[in-house]
Amino acid sequence: MHSEPSDRPLLSLCLATYNRARYLDRYLTHHLTAFETAGIDYELVVSDNGSTDETPEILARYAADNPRIRVVRQPRNMGAHANILASLHLARGEVAVNIADDDLAVTDRLLAYVRRLAGDPALVMIQAPWFLMDETKDGAITGQFYTLAGETRLGRGAYGDCLAFLIQRHVFPECALIRRSALASILGPAQRFTNGYFAMLTHALGKGDVLFCPDPHVTVTAVSAGDNSHVGNSEAMEAWDAYRGGLETLASHARQANPQGWADAGAVGQVIQTFACERMGVAARLQAHARNWSNAYQILRRLHAYDQTPKIDYAYDDVAVLAAVETAFLECVQRGASLIVLGDSIADHVLDNLKPVEGVALIRAEAISPDDGRRAYCSIGGEPDASMREGDFCFDIVMTIDRFPFFPPGSG
Repeated sequence: MHSEPSDRPLLSLCLATYNRARYLDRYLTHHLTAFETAGIDYELVVSDNGSTDETPEILARYAADNPRIRVVRQPRNMGAHANILASLHLARGEVAVNIADDDLAVTDRLLAYVRRLAGDPALVMIQAPWFLMDETKDGAITGQFYTLAGETRLGRGAYGDCLAFLIQRHVFPECALIRRSALASILGPAQRFTNGYFAMLTHALGKGDVLFCPDPHVTVTAVSAGDNSHVGNSEAMEAWDAYRGGLETLASHARQANPQGWADAGAVGQVIQTFACERMGVAARLQAHARNWSNAYQILRRLHAYDQTPKIDYAYDDVAVLAAVETAFLECVQRGASLIVLGDSIADHVLDNLKPVEGVALIRAEAISPDDGRRAYCSIGGEPDASMREGDFCFDIVMTIDRFPFFPPGSG
């Protein structure tokens, strides 16, 4: 028999979930067992973002057996950030923490942070790194996202010190415990040009002290055995400008808080630019590994403007070729082709490195059928073929390659 939580438990574990039924038994069993064993007063609050799989049934079954679980089902999918926000605003505990449905708390460390935050009224937030877990390797811990040699405490209003700390130590402020009484002043809807975690940290510094600790309290699924769609991965692939926006927001608050003592604007801009370029390099590598060749090429081109040539595990010239072919196929689709007939000049090993093209099939000339839809004959040179019909067209990849020139020798 499970005990009832108090009106204001010590901890609110907040779960935002959507169609992740396959993780819920592991998540709920892990945390409920650990917290019951620890004997703390806690609650587990869930915001279900309108799941269409077995998520509602699983949650209802656990909630029926445990009064410490509260479930709110959203009437529609509000998006990931909004659902996280909703889960945190459900919290009644002194300390609130959001842990994703495919992640797990490092329980002893989490509870130590909870007690520390609850016992120190000046603190409004504790930040820490996180372990990276690979499901395809039996849940092995494969690394840690940033490392710290020790604790760093930043006092209320210490925006400039915080900016320097984040940049110098490559800290990303994502995994946080928050004092619930400060939640409304810290949290808000997603911003278009500023990463939400940097914004939350900035707002937290406006309310009290923030403590950065070296020991992870969460194990995060970095590589999934399922669809491998992870919000963190997509953000790292696309959101570097929002990271820049977060640092600029911190810098703006620092300048306003101490206009006379703040650093030269040009120097601040250079430091933020360096950080942003590092994140763009990470994004280029992840885009290449995802076989998004045009995306990777665009990022590398932008970095080249700053004489930055990050290692991405692929030769830059190969990225240029693959980006050109990928773009050529996309152009064929946009010109109405439902079938792309590949010339012999397009090698199989190039095709092996491309993702399927939505809305079109790729074939060789020998697989042509009289019932085919509109064909694009795609090759280097774009020569007409005897099998072309009215409405079909030739596409010369050379014209696309011209838009994806190689980088200078030695790049990458």
